[in-house]
Amino acid sequence: MAQFTLNTKLQETIGRICLIVLIFFVSRNSVYSQTSDTALMRVHYISYSKKYSDSKRKNKDWNCLDIGGSFSKFYSMNTWLLDSTKNVLVAAGLSPEEVFLKTRSMNQGSEDIITKDYANSSIGFVSKILVQDYFYQEPLEMAEWNLENDTLTILDYMCYKAHKEFRGRTWVVWYAPDIPSMDGPWKLAGLPGLILKAQDSTGDFSFECDGIELLNKKVVIEYPSTLKNARIIKTDGKTYLQIKKKSVEDLKSTIAARGYTIVSVTDEHGVESDIPKRKMNSIEKYD
Repeated sequence: MAQFTLNTKLQETIGRICLIVLIFFVSRNSVYSQTSDTALMRVHYISYSKKYSDSKRKNKDWNCLDIGGSFSKFYSMNTWLLDSTKNVLVAAGLSPEEVFLKTRSMNQGSEDIITKDYANSSIGFVSKILVQDYFYQEPLEMAEWNLENDTLTILDYMCYKAHKEFRGRTWVVWYAPDIPSMDGPWKLAGLPGLILKAQDSTGDFSFECDGIELLNKKVVIEYPSTLKNARIIKTDGKTYLQIKKKSVEDLKSTIAARGYTIVSVTDEHGVESDIPKRKMNSIEKYD
């Protein structure tokens, strides 16, 4: 991905925009009921994740964090590009087989879309398991960071170190006070500066910023809701992870439960084989 070089004027502009955002976050009130927002800037992250506990490799993804005045949205740009391309091809009248052939070389990223609503201190989470979409809402956890004095320069920004325990993992992050947004990748937030780098203590999951841009065109952030799509199943975080774990570790039974039959499975050499049993390595745990 191309790097974004920020000159002094652009840095000052981002600082002013983020300061407005920060002031809004601090002065939020509980009756705020906005359902959409306009993104002011986009932060790019390269992420690595170890999907399976026994895996020796990590999946690489390209993520974006769109930050507005009240909402932010974190998602995979790889998945967005793939889905957008498929929609264009379908609209052009191509068959499912043709769409598959034309997009099979494109990278599939994470299906997770995380929308933070700072006005109401909540997170709206949407993702897909096989062909089913799920939605849940949970509180946005901001506090309990342990601040340290260590520094690191990322994209010419002086960053400071912090860490905390969150959902079964210890997260070490680097945040930039010169970009006064309390946001960050994934569900991480709550520091006096934008989080530019984050890694869990095991090294299984990491995010690192490799570019920041101001958005000149209008990019709308909508807070997810099951009211707009009857096909989305509303659940909670713990139940969602249980369903996802089942689909990863027992894919055959999960597919059969939806009324489908697996005729055959082939490996990369075209040889028929059984579906391998894998143990999911989740980025988070719920008590």
